[in-house]
Amino acid sequence: MEAPDVVSVAKGHPRYLTRRTGIRYLEMAVGAILFLILLQLALGYDVLDGGFWSRFAGTYARGFIGTLTYTAVVIPVSAVIGFFGGWARVTRHRVLSWPVAVFVDFFRGIPPLVLVIFAYLFGPDFLPQQLYSRGMALTIAALAIAFHSAAYQVEIFRAGFQSIPRGQMEAAEALGMSRWQTMRHVILPQTFRLSLPPLGNEFATVIKDTSLIGIVGASEMVALGQEFNQQVLISGTGPLVWIFAVWTIIALTYFAITFLVTRLLLGLEHRYHTPGLEAISL
Repeated sequence: MEAPDVVSVAKGHPRYLTRRTGIRYLEMAVGAILFLILLQLALGYDVLDGGFWSRFAGTYARGFIGTLTYTAVVIPVSAVIGFFGGWARVTRHRVLSWPVAVFVDFFRGIPPLVLVIFAYLFGPDFLPQQLYSRGMALTIAALAIAFHSAAYQVEIFRAGFQSIPRGQMEAAEALGMSRWQTMRHVILPQTFRLSLPPLGNEFATVIKDTSLIGIVGASEMVALGQEFNQQVLISGTGPLVWIFAVWTIIALTYFAITFLVTRLLLGLEHRYHTPGLEAISL
C-alpha cells in the first residue's frame, strides 16, 4: 500500500507526520550530516572540536537567543500591520486607504539596512527622554524591519481580499448575513488561506533580515559570529578554519529556523484546506 501523502491528509486524514514526510525529514538529516562530513574532509577541521566549542558555544547561544527574540518581535508586529493595512487598502474610505498606500510606497522603496540605521539613530528622539536607552533604540531598529516587511504583507493581504469574488458577498447578503458575519464566515477564512503561501516566503525573508540589526550592535547571530571571527584573526588563538565553521553553523541555524516557520505555515494551509479548492490551497 502506498504511504499516505499530503493529498490524502487534505482529503480528510489530518495526520501531518505521514510516513512519506518522515522519510523526507530523515533524508534531509542524512544529507546535512554527509554535507558536514565532506566539509570536514575537504577543509581539515572537526565540527566537534572541543577547543572550538569551548570558546564559541557561549557566543552562539547569545546570538541564537537574540535572533529568536528579534524574530518574535518582527513577525507578529509585521503580520498585524500587514493584515489591517491590507483590509484598509480595499475599503472605500480614502481616509484609510490613502495613508496605507503612502506607508507601503515609503517602506518598500527604502532598503531595510538604511531603515535600521535611521531608526536606531533618530527613532529614540521621538520618545520621552526618560524612555531613552540603547535597548529601546535596538527595539526601534527591529520595528523598522517589521514595518518594511509589513509593507509587503499589506499587498499580500490586499491581494487575498481582492481574490474573493464579489458574488460571494452578494450571496451572503441574500442569505440574510450581516456585514460582520459575511466578513467573519466568508471573506476572512478565504483571505487567510489564500495569503498563507506568500506569507511563508515573506516570513522566511524577514527572519534573515533580522541579521541587519547587527549593524547597529544588536546581539544576534551574524553580529556575534563576526565578532568571534575578528577575535580569532586578531589574537591568533585558533585556526583560520574556525571562521568557516562559524559561518557554516550560522547558515544551518538560519535554515533550521526558516524551515520550521515555513513548515508550520504549510501545516496551517492543510489545516484550513477546503475541499474543492485543491488547485488553490495545495
